[in-house]
Amino acid sequence: MTNLRKNEAKTDINLFNFIKKNRLYTNEWNVKKQDNGYIQEILDKTSKKETGEHGYPDLIYVNETKKLLILIENKDQIKNHISKNGDNPVDFAIDGIKHYLSFFTNEKLDKEKETIKKYFKNWKIIGIAFSGDINDEYNHRLDTFIIENDLIQNIGKNEILDEEDYLAFFENIDLEKIANDISKSSSEINRLLRNLDSQKRPILLSALMICLYPKDSGADFKNSYSSWNAQTIIRNIPSTISDILESEKIDKNKIEVLTNELTFIKTDNDLNSTDILKNILKELEEKVIPLFDKKTSYDIIGKFYEEFLRYAGITNVKKGIVLTPNHITTLFTELIDIKTNDVIFDPACGTGAFLIAGMNKLVNEIEKSNLSDKKERIKNIKTKQLIGFEKNSTMYSLAISNMLFRGDGKSQIFNEDFFSNETSNILNKLPNKPTIGFVNPPYGGKDNKSNPTKKEIQFLEKMLDSCSRYGIIIAPLSVYFKDDVDRNRILSKHTLKYVINMPDDLFQPNAFTHTAIAVFETNKPHNTGKVVFYDLKDDGFVLSKNKGRTDVLNKWNDIKKDLLKKLHNPKDNEDFTNLVYKEIIGNDEWIIQAHSKTNYNDLSEKTFEKSVREYVIFSTKLKLSLIDKDIDEIELLEILNKNNINATETLNNNGNDYES
Repeated sequence: MTNLRKNEAKTDINLFNFIKKNRLYTNEWNVKKQDNGYIQEILDKTSKKETGEHGYPDLIYVNETKKLLILIENKDQIKNHISKNGDNPVDFAIDGIKHYLSFFTNEKLDKEKETIKKYFKNWKIIGIAFSGDINDEYNHRLDTFIIENDLIQNIGKNEILDEEDYLAFFENIDLEKIANDISKSSSEINRLLRNLDSQKRPILLSALMICLYPKDSGADFKNSYSSWNAQTIIRNIPSTISDILESEKIDKNKIEVLTNELTFIKTDNDLNSTDILKNILKELEEKVIPLFDKKTSYDIIGKFYEEFLRYAGITNVKKGIVLTPNHITTLFTELIDIKTNDVIFDPACGTGAFLIAGMNKLVNEIEKSNLSDKKERIKNIKTKQLIGFEKNSTMYSLAISNMLFRGDGKSQIFNEDFFSNETSNILNKLPNKPTIGFVNPPYGGKDNKSNPTKKEIQFLEKMLDSCSRYGIIIAPLSVYFKDDVDRNRILSKHTLKYVINMPDDLFQPNAFTHTAIAVFETNKPHNTGKVVFYDLKDDGFVLSKNKGRTDVLNKWNDIKKDLLKKLHNPKDNEDFTNLVYKEIIGNDEWIIQAHSKTNYNDLSEKTFEKSVREYVIFSTKLKLSLIDKDIDEIELLEILNKNNINATETLNNNGNDYES
């Protein structure tokens, strides 16, 4: 027995040293007993012999800020990895780690006192079973378990990962759950509102969300609506919105715009004569508002808006609105070095996705710092370090409700056109000026009387001119090779650092738009600086019928890490096909296609045929002035039939009648 304990102690030390040397963790790992009182109180009764006395996993990691707990149980020999029946926690690693994890399931926590149950809400708990020698890759085994849906599940990870990787894994689980829950709730709310104009549904959703925001004192809407009839609910909605938003320091004129858009609820027969509103409020309170507790960057209200439009048969891009996927808003915050005093700015903020991502990044930076006034600094972030403009009043109201349930951040979101004189006045008066700009501008702007929306390149230039450190945009590829005069003027003031071509299906199923991300360092002329051009062909996301694109295979975190590594070390990773690192001058285009070399290694008859087919489609759309139109293959086929055009005719055309 003494020998066995010595061997296991050596395994503990080897594992501890391996993690410390090879893996990235914010805090220190502990051997057996540790300082967190709540965790220790659980461990005090986890004896493997079930005596009710204390028991200790071999290694413990705790990050209270991130609510992450990792337990490791090890054995020095592989033969002790798992028992035949899984019921011997004393002698086997998997049996042991499952034993410890069981004490953190709801079944066991429900028997604990209320303070402990409350403390462990939303914790991410991992158990690692290890056996053998960590320094011998052929002589060890490792299995990783998590507690999910109150079950202990093997997640198929057979190595110890960085802390960030485990957090990303749980975030992905959270995002999947949020997407599923939103889809279900959206379906139910759309069913209830099936007789209401689809354009009115988002504004009603926003209004009801705001009404459910808890006030500090007294009987309020949230506590009373379930006992009211439909007319009483309708009568109280405008006054409740005004009370809540005024207390949150929203301008009275903006509140009036929102309440004016809700006048239809007074005359809508269904809303006045049924329990539709009460049922929607109950759905939001029980199923939607709790999703905000996850503290993710997920654009909950934006996802609802997308779902509403999808049920109504409307595609966002037809209105110039393309909502940014969650993993891309987060990526923006990782492409540059964000400091705790930065001010995040979005001149076309939509439902607030970039502001949410920027806020979470800043809060994370504060939380992991050694600053003494963290609470005050985080409050400052939410009230003074986020700035947004949104021209569309419906989107503005959605942004307000989105940020309201995240603890603030809406006090500097303005219902204004970025190009108006009023916007310039607002920016001049703000005590904290923008340092970092993020934007996904409206697509397809023409800047003329028939389409007054400014072009994407104009959003980019004005945003860069407004920010003191960095600016990042995601926009259609045409922005990066058209408008030479505008692009040259931008480079005379700002330095282009990276251009990343995004996957072709990034915005599906809502839009079929080829896009790229461009990162600029502002207020520093580009001159002949080098630019990293990168082709991100695949982000690992999979398109499914009801969920849209999701990271179901858990690939994105590794893809993102590889992308960031290559962007930061372009000389070592240049392959001239997927990554090009070169100077640009004059009218050079800002996309990798203009600078990369063709890789013929994978060329085959099949790829040649595919290229020909793509060329036929491109040429035909060009001839019919459909390049910028959001149409699928079926619609294109219908247009071809209507115009009596066939593929042979397109291929034989020498291109002289096409505009270039």
